[in-house]
Amino acid sequence: MSTEAYLDADLIEVGPGSEASCRLEIRNTGPIVESYTIEVLGEPAGWASVEPPVVTVYPGDSGSAVVRFQPPRSAQVVAGDRPFAVRVTPAESPDAQVVPEATVRVLPFAAVTPEILPRTSRGRRTGRHEVSVANVGNIPLGMALSGSDPNNRLVFAIRPAELTVAPGEAAFVQVRARARKLLWRGQPVTLPFQVDVVTDDLPPSRLDAATVQEPVLPQGIGRVVAALLVLALLGAGLWYALLRPTVKSLAEEAAQEQVAPVAQQARAADTRAQEAQTKADQAVAAASAAPASPSPSPSASPSVGVPGLPPGARSFSRRLAVTAPTRATRTDQYTVPSRRVFVLTDIFLQNPQGDEGRLDLVIDGTTVQTVALQNFRDLDYHVVSPIEVPAGAVVSLRVNCRQAGTALDGVGGGGGQCRDFALLNGYIRTVNRTPAP
Repeated sequence: MSTEAYLDADLIEVGPGSEASCRLEIRNTGPIVESYTIEVLGEPAGWASVEPPVVTVYPGDSGSAVVRFQPPRSAQVVAGDRPFAVRVTPAESPDAQVVPEATVRVLPFAAVTPEILPRTSRGRRTGRHEVSVANVGNIPLGMALSGSDPNNRLVFAIRPAELTVAPGEAAFVQVRARARKLLWRGQPVTLPFQVDVVTDDLPPSRLDAATVQEPVLPQGIGRVVAALLVLALLGAGLWYALLRPTVKSLAEEAAQEQVAPVAQQARAADTRAQEAQTKADQAVAAASAAPASPSPSPSASPSVGVPGLPPGARSFSRRLAVTAPTRATRTDQYTVPSRRVFVLTDIFLQNPQGDEGRLDLVIDGTTVQTVALQNFRDLDYHVVSPIEVPAGAVVSLRVNCRQAGTALDGVGGGGGQCRDFALLNGYIRTVNRTPAP
């Protein structure tokens, strides 16, 4: 080869937001003057440069260039080693290019930006807040959150209290500040507090917030109750003194007018009833005098059949449950036993937390149901034509969790995890083996 190229370092360390460099030596062993184009290859090429980008070298002589690395101070460039190469291409003979290789090491840095919203909440007992913690460094950070107030009048519930946030991502933590005692009446009271965010590699961050505790009984409730009581007493006195006698006399007159025609109708009805009774007695006497005729024997009425399971089948149900972290996909599955067929007649899907993402029901490798999680809490499907799942086939519930909803008390999940279910109903029947001929 007529070209030789070497890097003066195998490993270059550089911190985000700073600069590091190495030298590239090029030797022309050919018989003609050659111009070389220099290009950085690999992931570091996005934040690397070459000075000068073109080097001219006489025969038997050597030249050099400087390769500079300037990674941005951003979570997009994660700490760690990244291999790279420098391609040196001769202008006169491009096929004779050389590619020396080395490694650049991006040093770690930690940075976090916490924020609490709202800064001030209101409630009779509990103030609800949300802390967003963004990791703007280039390494994962473990964090712990705790609450405190100067007057020890609040109790804090933080979920989750400990978490790990990847570079460039943000986590959201629910904070509830609950007053130790109720405020029955009086003026609202402002209760300040702080939330501390502690990380392994950074000083603690303190967020100031407050909750305004409102009284259970609003101001002026005593005057309103007294006024209502006075009005009630005045109304009662007016009723007994003036309105009640008048209403009573009017009611008696109206009742007499209504009772008179009703009494006439009752007497007429009594007369018609006596006549009907007389005719009935005559009919009975005539019937007893007539000869009796044989009556046909009642025939047994056919019983109505109730659809049942096929012979050898038994009812069967299976519940699939999936717990998936945010931005992850998880699956739960059921395999039909040998010499069995699972006949699926009903599907019931549950999303109790209100998760967001995608749910797929896959039967023997075929997706039969796809639903967006944010569009339902409970879905019930009755399969018009039952689905037969043969022995050895797999029924899978697959969940892609985009954002987890609020965890139900006592159920589990939450804290960045979706929790979804599918109840499969139907029956199992046995498949007899066909005897060999």
